[in-house]
Amino acid sequence: MDNIKKIVEILKAHKDYISGDYISEILGVSRTAVWKYIKSLEKYGYRINTLKGKGYMLEKTPGAPLPWEIERFLNTKTIGREIIYKKTIDSTNSFAFKLALSGKPEGTCVIAEAQNSGRGRMQRTWFSPDGKNLYLSVILRPYIEPAKIYPITFISCLAVYDTIEMVSEIVPALKWPNDVLLNKKKVCGTLIEISAESDMVNFVIAGIGLNINMEEKDLTEDIRYKATSLYMETKKVYDRAYICGLMFNFFEKYYDIFKKAGGSEICRLWEERARINGKFIEVNQMGEILKGISNGIDSTGALLLNIEGKTKRVIAGDIMF
Repeated sequence: MDNIKKIVEILKAHKDYISGDYISEILGVSRTAVWKYIKSLEKYGYRINTLKGKGYMLEKTPGAPLPWEIERFLNTKTIGREIIYKKTIDSTNSFAFKLALSGKPEGTCVIAEAQNSGRGRMQRTWFSPDGKNLYLSVILRPYIEPAKIYPITFISCLAVYDTIEMVSEIVPALKWPNDVLLNKKKVCGTLIEISAESDMVNFVIAGIGLNINMEEKDLTEDIRYKATSLYMETKKVYDRAYICGLMFNFFEKYYDIFKKAGGSEICRLWEERARINGKFIEVNQMGEILKGISNGIDSTGALLLNIEGKTKRVIAGDIMF
């Protein structure tokens, strides 16, 4: 991967053709090896012009979330400093979980172009078309007890919220417990999975699915009126590597707050953006419909619902619109 990254940097640094001899001299490899690297880049989606006697010229980059492309936008210390990129995978969360069990360090990320078995909360399927969106999982190793882990879900939501606001100038909405919405439709879902002992967390997998360049024609019938994407809302095509880099930067910012100030501060920041205090809310809790006025969330992330003057603490459920 290092040589692939270096060739991309060399091609981007030159506006005109650059010879294979020059590239091979810089990398210390043969011209045949350079040619093979060029072919690999073309498989990743780079458009590279080849002209006999002149060499290679980069015409277009793919805008895909490739590790060396994301790295250009990172200012993190940990998050995203090791990225494992897959064309197709069953689930980024499942793969990251196995990596975490094998000892991969905090901040390691798994990114896929497509998922065969992407999932959300309660084992729901997460629709994952190829080459359109972001499907990723981050390994975290916070030194906390299991009861304090839930606000990490809000870290993911806050990072996505800030990213969307920066790239699109649209203010998204946060839906408890783990969704980000645009125009009352889901643009992002998050999912955390943990490995823990009775008194200590071993690791957390924070999964994020963010719809970016998906078009309406890509949607299946069952989610056509529930899901949206940045493209569908703005009619702009986005560089997914840029968005991913920004999101990792924001994620590390909020994760640092979580480690220093605790989950209560993350919950406060989420509540501030969600603006749900005082709103009438209906929650489907395993088939039981709860109706009341929201008193926000508590320091653990539970929804506080005022039902006929009594506060009910809701730890799981789906808010209905």
